[in-house]
Amino acid sequence: MPFRFPLSPVLRLRESLERREYLALQALYSQTAEVRSDIKALDQVLAQARSQRSTQLLEGIPAAYLQLEMEGEARVAHRRQALTAQLAELQSKVKEQIGKYQRARQKRETLEELRRQQFQKHVREEATREQQAGDELFLLRRIHRK
Repeated sequence: MPFRFPLSPVLRLRESLERREYLALQALYSQTAEVRSDIKALDQVLAQARSQRSTQLLEGIPAAYLQLEMEGEARVAHRRQALTAQLAELQSKVKEQIGKYQRARQKRETLEELRRQQFQKHVREEATREQQAGDELFLLRRIHRK
């Protein structure tokens, strides 16, 4: 008799939910990496602008140009602050999503363990039935020989 796990649909649901939480976590990781990359790029822009401004100050630059350069740097710095805040929010969401994923995985693993135990019980019972059938056949043959 083949093994049938009565909670198979629930197990498939748990696997699906775990996969969904995993994909959501991966999306957050991707967004976090993208924001970090944007921050790094802005840091490079700021460093380059500061270096360029230092050179221009040494060479002499009209005040209007200097003011435009500094306003540009201020916009970049403001954008960097916004990205830093977004990164902090994403990191918080990642922590929350890790918890959701771990809970979903634990629920799936619990059902898989139950399935494994029921399968082992089924195998033992099947072996017992086969042994009993073999014993009965042996006894029947022995009785017919007499």
